[in-house]
Amino acid sequence: MADKRPNDKLILESATAGLSVRFMIGVLLYLALVKFAASFLMQPLGDEAYYWLWGQNLALSYFDHPGLAGWLLGLTDAVFGTSLFGLRIASVLTAVGSLWVLWAYAGRILPQHQHRVFLFLTLMIAASPTLFVWSTLVYHDHLLIFVSLAAMYFFTCYLGDEAQNKAGSHSHLYLGAFFLGLAGLTKYSAVFMGLAIAILVIGHPKLRHLLAKPHIYLAGTLTIAMQTPTLIWNLNKDFASFGFHFNDRHGAQWLSEFNSDSFFNFVLVTLLLFGPFLVPPFVRLFRQSTNADFFGVGIWLARLVTVMSTGTFMFISLFSFTLWYWSDLSYILMLVMLPVLAMRKWLALSHIWFGVVVISLVCANYTIVPIANVLGQRDIEAATVYGWHEIADFVEQAEQKHKTDFVAATRFQSASQLSFAMQRTDITAIEVRPSQFDIWEDRARIAGGTGLILQDEFGHMGETQKRFETLEKIGEFTVERFGYELLTYELYLGTNYKPRNTNLIADE
Repeated sequence: MADKRPNDKLILESATAGLSVRFMIGVLLYLALVKFAASFLMQPLGDEAYYWLWGQNLALSYFDHPGLAGWLLGLTDAVFGTSLFGLRIASVLTAVGSLWVLWAYAGRILPQHQHRVFLFLTLMIAASPTLFVWSTLVYHDHLLIFVSLAAMYFFTCYLGDEAQNKAGSHSHLYLGAFFLGLAGLTKYSAVFMGLAIAILVIGHPKLRHLLAKPHIYLAGTLTIAMQTPTLIWNLNKDFASFGFHFNDRHGAQWLSEFNSDSFFNFVLVTLLLFGPFLVPPFVRLFRQSTNADFFGVGIWLARLVTVMSTGTFMFISLFSFTLWYWSDLSYILMLVMLPVLAMRKWLALSHIWFGVVVISLVCANYTIVPIANVLGQRDIEAATVYGWHEIADFVEQAEQKHKTDFVAATRFQSASQLSFAMQRTDITAIEVRPSQFDIWEDRARIAGGTGLILQDEFGHMGETQKRFETLEKIGEFTVERFGYELLTYELYLGTNYKPRNTNLIADE
């Protein structure tokens, strides 16, 4: 036993980069405070308010994504009411779910020191600016992170046991399939996980025997069957959602011209906002020797998902603007394998402090005042979260004065934010691209009517002018914060509204 203790200590230090429990708890408490401040002080971003509207208009699926995130927001709104708490409690609940999975991972990695490994995993994930933000906002990613972690954990347990010639638990297999099904109901990118599991089972010599047993096929059937709502919705809408993601969102002929700016933006922003100090362990993920066990299976799944996910979005970025966080699955699965990748202490500390600084600045930028404005510049994207109660009052007064038939905005994001601020679901969006508003819009009621239109600097006035016979500016409102002018909204009165033609027929 005397000989074993130093080895255990070395393993523990390697698995947690030598970070002390007190230090990890201290930083995590700070990040938890920042998370709660961002969750319950920052007004909804445009996409968050848009997904809140999904919950107010429940359907089998939606134009932009599958339905699970919208169903969850519908549930939290019904239970907690229309408020910031009712909106963002969804991401708090999924964060708790993610912690539960990380605790299970820590128990598999080093059971005799589960609490310390758990703290290390939690801290390294929380200190990644992208993973912190996207586990806080109620974009679909907060839900995807939780269910994907759970799916990969249960599959790794099952496949790791089978690779060691042990009988894998069928409960692990079917729980993995269930959570993978939930991931598929959250974002289409979950397909990369399903493909990774299939490739590993087919290609790994220690797992190929599963192809002769029925359970792997039954588990796959469960995952696929859970996608029925999405498939039915797309069948009824001429596969509009699939078409949007494969082609329409990038514009016509998007593969015909190389876009170097988009490519370098994707690569640089990915490196910066997931965490530049994670690059060495990320490289080691592909160089690490593996055994046929829990760790080997976990590393191979992370590799396969990374190659397919990041590779796909990197290819798209060669031609079209691509958001860095679309490949977040690659990094969350790599991070749970960090204890096996032996991250050096200076890299871990650099990652943590870099993350703390960036996360703090981002939180201040969206809850106190845009930092660019303080420096004499403008951040109109951050400005869009400020002043919505005042904007709602401004619009309501104009609506009462002009007795209009309906209210609209020139972007789906601002229409959604106005809807959330006014707690109503009859506001429409006048957009250049299709969205859920094409389904929600009460065309029979508002066609030919007089509308009140909210416009900001991002809005589509050219498209708006096409939809009305006459259009007159009747007022404007400037959002201010601590004396800084953030964003000016204009209000227009339009007559004889003409809804655009669309194949997104509201027939649910």
